[in-house]
Amino acid sequence: MSIMKDPVLEMVNISKSFSTVEVLHNVDFTLGIGEIHGLVGQNGAGKSTLMKILNGVERKDSGKIKIFGKEQEYNSPIQAREKGISMIFQEFSLVSSLTVSQNIFLTQESHNIFGLLKDAEIERNTVKILKELDVENIDPKEYVENLSTGSQQIVEIAKALSHEPKILIMDEPTASLSSHEIESLFKVMNKLKKRGISIIFVSHYLREIFKICDRVTILRDGNKVLEEKILNTNLKEVIVKMTGKDQEFQVSRRKSQIDRSKPPLLEVNDLEVGNVVKGISFKVWHGEVFGIAGLLGSGRSEIINTIFGVHKKSKGEIIIDKKRVSINSTSDAIREGLAIVPEDRREQGLIIDFSIKENLLFSMINKILSFIFINDKKATKITNDYIKKFNIKAAGFWQVVKFLSGGNQQKVVVAKSLMTESKILLLDDPTFGIDIQAKNEIMNIISDFVESGNGVIFISSEFDEMVSYCDRILVLKKGKIDSIVDCCKEENISKEMLLEKIQ
Repeated sequence: MSIMKDPVLEMVNISKSFSTVEVLHNVDFTLGIGEIHGLVGQNGAGKSTLMKILNGVERKDSGKIKIFGKEQEYNSPIQAREKGISMIFQEFSLVSSLTVSQNIFLTQESHNIFGLLKDAEIERNTVKILKELDVENIDPKEYVENLSTGSQQIVEIAKALSHEPKILIMDEPTASLSSHEIESLFKVMNKLKKRGISIIFVSHYLREIFKICDRVTILRDGNKVLEEKILNTNLKEVIVKMTGKDQEFQVSRRKSQIDRSKPPLLEVNDLEVGNVVKGISFKVWHGEVFGIAGLLGSGRSEIINTIFGVHKKSKGEIIIDKKRVSINSTSDAIREGLAIVPEDRREQGLIIDFSIKENLLFSMINKILSFIFINDKKATKITNDYIKKFNIKAAGFWQVVKFLSGGNQQKVVVAKSLMTESKILLLDDPTFGIDIQAKNEIMNIISDFVESGNGVIFISSEFDEMVSYCDRILVLKKGKIDSIVDCCKEENISKEMLLEKIQ
């Protein structure tokens, strides 16, 4: 059957405004039976809003939603589920202290006469669902906290399938997965496709869109700018349509020759962190971007979080500018000239219910104190200067950060880090989940920071970024150093080579 014959879903002329800002402008979106349809766009393009409307989280201002040709109205995720729509969010909704089967049937349990959960029954149903997905390595009785991230993602899918959906929305499902786990996920998605389940695949990873999707829809500034079969388009066209610019994203930087005859800016010797990180030693020189590459769980985040005082080291020493330092807290790290852009910006980098100004205020407190009082006028000026410098798209310094797009939230986090006048910046996946233009802007600012003689430790899930941006890359395998690659000398180093090294 042709994908566009008798679509399972039609969203027609969908519009939505928040206050006076219109975020969706008469957007159309269609989904065929058994189709995997990619939805892409920069942060703030309207993807999340469109999917929240489809899932009943937000209400549309105008337009129609048709399922199997029949117009539908609903106002909650529960009502959406009754219409055959389920959504898997980027942040897992699993309860770690419950078993796989208990999570899958958490909101629809069967009980015996004593009101107790019939574990045997839901375990049998769990086995049935997993078998339909060709998944044999997940035990229904296993506690979720003991599962890998990839297995937890499969449990999320099984949980959604327990409601027998016709439409499955997957929001950034590969974000936390290794390459092997992504391949397993794609096999499951193709299984669902063969069963006639239609999937909306929201992702920032464009190459994945081309690998798994049948069609792609692109939103830009709340407008649909492209809907096309994957076979009829290419990566460059998608990037151009997303950005409105005829250029591909480039994070490469001019790599200057670093004089390693001089003392390093940072030296880490024989670092150990519990059972995760063992015997890690490396040096970072002034003007250097030092990458740490490894799969999730390899210990890469633990290294920089330990350097920043979030975790306690079991062993090892840290030397900054030839001086051995004792870092037992984040305040110690900041005092020694360290700053961090954490992996989870919403939980660790921002107070999301506070304004841009209030978030920056904590970093610039020493600059705006007048005796014991805060100079509010000066604080506002500094905030506005950083909003302009970082091209933060906001209504003003008073805007609450949770209402900013992901890319603009990340700019606020980076601004906070650089306002501390640090000399070593620790970046944990700073470009994750943000749009192409925001990536360019953030990385250009970091390039200026490095060229001023400072140092950067850079972790990224996108290995092509690391190859083109880093001077050297430490390859990490299961908490131990495998090798250190000099990207300035090995001109032919590629993303594929780096991926192969970390496997």
